[in-house]
Amino acid sequence: MKDRVSEIFSSSPIVNVNVQLLRGKNMKKFFIGIFFPIMFIISACSGASETSQNSQQKNNDAGNSNNTKYVLKVSHTYPTTGLHHQSMEWFNDELVERSNGRLSLEIYPSAQIMPPGQEIQAMLNGQIDMNMTNSALIGSIDPIWYLFELPYLFEFDMEDPSLFYKHKRAFFDSEKGGEVIKKKTDERGLKVLSMTQDNFSEIFTAGKGELVTDLKSATGLKLRTPGGTVLKDSINAIGANAVVVDAAEVATSIQQGALDGVISTAYYALSNYPIKTWTSVPINNFTIAVMMSNKKFDSLPTDLQSILVETSKDFDKFLDEVFLANLKNNEKLAKEKGVEVYFPTEEEHNEFKKVLLPLHDEWAKTVEGGQQLLDEIENTRP
Repeated sequence: MKDRVSEIFSSSPIVNVNVQLLRGKNMKKFFIGIFFPIMFIISACSGASETSQNSQQKNNDAGNSNNTKYVLKVSHTYPTTGLHHQSMEWFNDELVERSNGRLSLEIYPSAQIMPPGQEIQAMLNGQIDMNMTNSALIGSIDPIWYLFELPYLFEFDMEDPSLFYKHKRAFFDSEKGGEVIKKKTDERGLKVLSMTQDNFSEIFTAGKGELVTDLKSATGLKLRTPGGTVLKDSINAIGANAVVVDAAEVATSIQQGALDGVISTAYYALSNYPIKTWTSVPINNFTIAVMMSNKKFDSLPTDLQSILVETSKDFDKFLDEVFLANLKNNEKLAKEKGVEVYFPTEEEHNEFKKVLLPLHDEWAKTVEGGQQLLDEIENTRP
């Protein structure tokens, strides 16, 4: 820098001015005339140097990123034996392979780090990097997610259960559906990487004498909810009582009589809870989401961001296939566990719908853009 300034000074015609001009009143004018051009030149040189240094730093970062390994800390509440955790292991394997080992997940299942109700805030605070959770808990930051708690929401056909998956995926992928929900969540500081689907949630009880066949048989039952408002309203609407219990405590609560049953997907209930009856009513449509903070996502190199996004899309397809294929095993598993299965008649479904469908309009009135989302569900119906 000094050499550059010296060069400018030695070649400048200003320096060769007659010394006589430096005397008397002309001295002040001279310094004024020379000071500002010199400062401009020095400033320009400094800026050029800074730009060069910044450019060099970016090049260094780009070079180093190819050697730097990024490990994302993941927390979720699901047990290691379940499909949810196993699917996250698949996700990790894919990320490792596609990034040549530069990006991986460090997974903590079964609420090892913290209760599920704290995980979303923990992502925003930087305590964890990623979370796999359900829509009822995400509703705590934006009630738009409570949409998935509404009963009889997506296509329901016991003869062709694939229609449910096709309908829900079509809504997830819709610009006026799932993309709206993702955008709303992004405004809260969280990036939704994946919106996946297990089957709709149904009614399960712990005693054969508590089998639900209609509204009368549901009256007074203590049924578990993970939280939220809409599912609680749905449980109350059929005459039962909603009880909030963390996933890790459900089995114990059933055994101790604090719960009579749960609202859950068939696979999860049959695999994890001591239940004896299963009533097929689509009372809830929990959506499982994989999310991370925008801040953490933006901190990753751009190539790893792309890998994460593309792998997430394949993760959606993978889980759709896994859970749909798993439906075939549910009735077999129920038989092995001695669980009594009940499929309500059309008349009995209409009885449930009479008290449950009004919840759609009530929810739409409380959420901005709620009615438009309900309209899009109809538009995407197969």
